[in-house]
Amino acid sequence: MTEGRVSSLSSSSLLDQKAQEPKQENRNGQPEAEKQQRQHPRSALWEWGRMLALIALALGLYLWRGGESLLLLLITCGLVSLGGLLLQLCGPRKLTVLRTVSPPRPSAGDNVTVKVQIRFVSTIPLPWIIVTDEWSGGGHKELLFPGFRRSFTYTYTLESVSRGVHRLNSSSLVWGDLPGLFTGGWRQTGRESFRVLPRALYTGWMRPDSHPLPGEYVLPGRGKQGSAEAADIRDYAPGDPLSRIHWKSSARKGTLQSKTPEREAGRMNCIVLANSPEDYEIPYGALVPRGQRAAVMPAFEQAVSAAMGMLLTAERTGAYIQLYSGGWPEGMARHEGLGQIPGRVQNLLTEITPTGTQSLSRLLEDASRSWIPGMTVSVITGRLEEAAARTLARYLVQGLKVELYYVWDLPSPGNGGGGAPVQKPAGTIAGSLMRLGARIHCLNDVSPAQVHKEAEYYGPPGKPTSG
Repeated sequence: MTEGRVSSLSSSSLLDQKAQEPKQENRNGQPEAEKQQRQHPRSALWEWGRMLALIALALGLYLWRGGESLLLLLITCGLVSLGGLLLQLCGPRKLTVLRTVSPPRPSAGDNVTVKVQIRFVSTIPLPWIIVTDEWSGGGHKELLFPGFRRSFTYTYTLESVSRGVHRLNSSSLVWGDLPGLFTGGWRQTGRESFRVLPRALYTGWMRPDSHPLPGEYVLPGRGKQGSAEAADIRDYAPGDPLSRIHWKSSARKGTLQSKTPEREAGRMNCIVLANSPEDYEIPYGALVPRGQRAAVMPAFEQAVSAAMGMLLTAERTGAYIQLYSGGWPEGMARHEGLGQIPGRVQNLLTEITPTGTQSLSRLLEDASRSWIPGMTVSVITGRLEEAAARTLARYLVQGLKVELYYVWDLPSPGNGGGGAPVQKPAGTIAGSLMRLGARIHCLNDVSPAQVHKEAEYYGPPGKPTSG
């Protein structure tokens, strides 16, 4: 169908969307409004040319042969032409299309309901209207029969939406007469969008409930439950400055004691999320048949879901947390702090892609500059290369707590294996780190849709494992 004329419409919007996309600016720095185009699916010239040709043919046959049938055909053509003229002159005006997305902040895998409200002004009844929405992740087409009605409300569902920003590429309305010989329409392209957050995957020390785990660092109670002074003192750790040493407590206990900085009051965790393409290259032995790839969650999506689970757990418990990932500015945390996770951090995890240029070992070196004693480092990656493993081993020897979350575990360099992933940590790169004291978790068999399920955990030798 070709474009033509139509009456103007007001801009549609997503009322429930909390974080709106920034408006695109033109060359002069002014915000660019949504583009609305008047159109006909078929040009008016073609429609009227076709109808006039049909009228001329019917008139010629009637003048030549006469007869009631040709007269009826000629009258019908005239009535259809009159209806087409009224449709183009008195058709819909002041159309308003309003869309509401529910839930306003969906997670990956959710079904999103889009509620569409249409209002317009028209002096003639309309036999039909077709509304088409083209989203970046799918589309929907709705057939309506207005008659004398001037407002409609309907809903449709976008099933199992993926993580990211889903934009409304275009929206169009087409209406016409009963036989469809004369039509009108409208098309809109703009910046409407909604964000789909990664679905949180809780692993390791994280839980969707608020109960502490065995071995989790919990701040001792205050007031009747314990002394405030005792809660702010811990054993001296290498690297603590002299200004933090509590000399009175050290003399009382006979060992050096340090004052706990405020951000050490709860569990401290630094998330290092690898996002370079090399970290998520599928090993040869892990390739999935083409027909089954749609059912397998990409490794990077699993990694982002694990990072989201850690951030939400830190928000719930009030823990101090850092987030590092490749990208500008290099060497700086994407997030650092206590309490509620800012919306910009959730947007970051919504839009992040495995296109970073920093290797995991370099990312670890940059992040280590802000680490403090007692902090746990959670490294999330698809596959762990030897260079990054050596960097982590150095930190483990220095007494740092390391948790590794991976999708594929590769054989250690001395064990061969041709780069094929293995299921158990013995003789692997992750297994080597586990023997140094790291806690390792496999994400490969866990779907983030099972938000209460854990990744498979392989503890240090001699400790029970959980699946």
